[in-house]
Amino acid sequence: MVYEMLARIKSKLKKKRAQSFLTSVYGWHQTCEDVSAVIDDALHDQSIIREDIGYIVDNTDKKLINLRYYIPDSLGTIKRRNPQLAKRFDLACQRIFLLRNATTSFLIRSQGPGPMLDDDPDEGIRMMYYYRALEEVGFKARDLKKDLDRELQYIWRDLQSIILQEQLVADLPI
Repeated sequence: MVYEMLARIKSKLKKKRAQSFLTSVYGWHQTCEDVSAVIDDALHDQSIIREDIGYIVDNTDKKLINLRYYIPDSLGTIKRRNPQLAKRFDLACQRIFLLRNATTSFLIRSQGPGPMLDDDPDEGIRMMYYYRALEEVGFKARDLKKDLDRELQYIWRDLQSIILQEQLVADLPI
């Protein structure tokens, strides 16, 4: 009788842990895609130099704060199921924060020595700062983003078997 009760409790705990993992890993994936989209716009849209870069940085940071909630829960289950994939997952999570920093550096440098006013007539100076920032840090940030996006796709593909296993544990439809 005690063993049956312990077995039920253990089963419920496994189910809750699986459900928590699934919520976290899907949240992690969606957040990574959202951050990547915001950063892609920041790194490829020249009109960005006329806008408030603080909005872009704040938007990215808000998304990354959410990411910090998803990582530990996801990583714990991945480590138990596939330690090698867990290392790649952890490295990709670190790299997304590095990408944020590189993009922020690019945005700041593209503004020149200080933000220009919208009524500043010299578009040539704006473009000079933009292209200088692109050469100094922008191209590197673009490469980092491209590599990270590719790795995130591979990780997501490799996570599918773990997701399937956890869906079975959580008694969720497949």
